[in-house]
Amino acid sequence: MARQQTNSLHEPPSAERAFAATAYDGLGPAGEHPVQADDSLVGQRIDHFQIRELLGEGGMGAVYLAQDISLGRTVAIKVLRRELASDQRLVDRLVMEAQAQACLQHPSVVTIYYIGSFQGAPYFAMEYVPGSTLAEHIERKGPLPWGEALEYIIQTTRALAAAHARGMVHRDIKPSNLLLGEIPAGAQANAIKVADFGVAAPAGAADDGFVGTPYYAAPEQIAGEGPSMRGDVYALAITFHELLTGRVPFQAESLWGMLQLHREAPRPEISADAAPWRLRHLIREMMDPDPQKRPGSYEDLLARLESVRPKPRVAGGLVPRAAALALDVMLIAPVGPIAAAALGLSQQAAAQIWPLLFGAYYVLSHRLWGKSIGKRLLGLRIVGTTRPVRVSNLLLRFAVEFWGPLVALAIIGLQWGAAVDLGPVKDRIAGASVPLWDRSTGALLRMLLVPNLIVAIPWLAGFLFAVFDRDRQAPHDRAAHTRVIYEIHEPKPATTPVTAPAPATITALINTRW
Repeated sequence: MARQQTNSLHEPPSAERAFAATAYDGLGPAGEHPVQADDSLVGQRIDHFQIRELLGEGGMGAVYLAQDISLGRTVAIKVLRRELASDQRLVDRLVMEAQAQACLQHPSVVTIYYIGSFQGAPYFAMEYVPGSTLAEHIERKGPLPWGEALEYIIQTTRALAAAHARGMVHRDIKPSNLLLGEIPAGAQANAIKVADFGVAAPAGAADDGFVGTPYYAAPEQIAGEGPSMRGDVYALAITFHELLTGRVPFQAESLWGMLQLHREAPRPEISADAAPWRLRHLIREMMDPDPQKRPGSYEDLLARLESVRPKPRVAGGLVPRAAALALDVMLIAPVGPIAAAALGLSQQAAAQIWPLLFGAYYVLSHRLWGKSIGKRLLGLRIVGTTRPVRVSNLLLRFAVEFWGPLVALAIIGLQWGAAVDLGPVKDRIAGASVPLWDRSTGALLRMLLVPNLIVAIPWLAGFLFAVFDRDRQAPHDRAAHTRVIYEIHEPKPATTPVTAPAPATITALINTRW
């Protein structure tokens, strides 16, 4: 181990480590690593695969895009260079990678279809994942939103859990080994495919020296200790940190320097703007230099990751919005008489004060918190759809939303003569000089219900408009460019239990020779 500790991270890796790279990792574009013309397999047929183009190449091997003629599907083929086929270590490494991935049937693991030999060089055909790696995604777009990054980490954790159930430890989790597949129907993020099981090993296997990538490897892994799931959890935390910040937390010029940083350096802070506190705390725990302080099982880790998922946001419907409004009205209704008494006004003035108080409450609560107390109790809040919700938006929204009830209150106040002495205006109200309780039922309906129904019907129609609107927006939402949304818990996806074979079986599988 002493020799490895002094190696520069920029020195060429050993042949075994170099070929451990996946089809999508460490392979530059065609032409970046010059090869002889007769080495190219483009246009040739290997068994039942027609080679179409070169995807990438490295010092030890190349990856091609091919067509599986027998099944009519596109595949990626990883081939060891013919001049290296005599090195049994490299052959064993290729076979081990293919067999380790092949024993995992999981939607987040690149599928291995076939393994064979062509002109003395071993190869295997695997699932072709068009797109890019997470490393390329970060380089192109910068750090990811924490909700998106969390989804990628959850998918990767499920794949690692499936591998661990089969007795395997990946040992080289990093963004360049995580492939971005297509976005599944109904999902917000791409599907992740975990690749590169070239350095995978049985959990608890004997010390075989350090293999992996020093920037992501746990300190005990760099020190050459046996593989464990806690080492993969550490690499997962480093990967998560890079997804959120755009950089790895530790960098040094030598393997020894990396080991010291992983062991002793303070865990770097992630900005509060990049992730919520609970998630940042979990990442620090996953990145603890003491493996015993990291999550001890994938079940526990998955439960904690899923608990901090951002809740899906759904447009507020008619029922929750009406319930929130009713709560707000009941809350503010007693304030009118209290305010009238405090100001030395008659209780009859409360009917005039209450709408003003409610309007002030409405605008201030939504401006300060984005929600009223009623909306808060029901998990609702107002958000801007085209711009931030400003005071002018809220005033417009309030005017459009509540013009019906306010006009109705004014009419009732005038008809009952309970507001203020309006003098001649009051006398001109039809029948105002005759007490209401002396009126017939029909007259009462005409005087009280009919005018208010005329006002209330279009007001209620505005709320019903949201039932049929695609974005659940009422007219006042459209006028103010706002939406009422609420957050809900998404049900946990069903998981298929994976039965682990006996340790002796997986060890025999990994150690099988070509």
